[in-house]
Amino acid sequence: MIMAALMAMPAVSMADNKPAKKKKGEIKEVTFVVEIDCENCAKKITENVSFEKGVKDLKVSVADQTVALKYDAAKTSEAVLKASIEELGYAVNGVLAPGQKAEHHHDHEHGHDHSHHHHN
Repeated sequence: MIMAALMAMPAVSMADNKPAKKKKGEIKEVTFVVEIDCENCAKKITENVSFEKGVKDLKVSVADQTVALKYDAAKTSEAVLKASIEELGYAVNGVLAPGQKAEHHHDHEHGHDHSHHHHN
């Protein structure tokens, strides 16, 4: 009885793996909100994260403080990519929905230079 039950178990797990195989090669996109201060930070992330397994494309924006990634869902995941950025010492503050812009915490600075032009 026990032997028969053990023999049946691999068949069940193999059936469970079949739907996952359909996802092979599925390219997903994710945009992380990351505390990036300068171009050197962006360069460090680009040089390290772009070599992560499954990463197809990577765009780092210092102005928006975002890291946009395209990746092969069969080879990596959002959680792995987030961890790879955090391992470099950068805080990941969230994930943007497609089309969503990063919210900046320094809104008071925007537009201030429009009223300070002094022409002689």
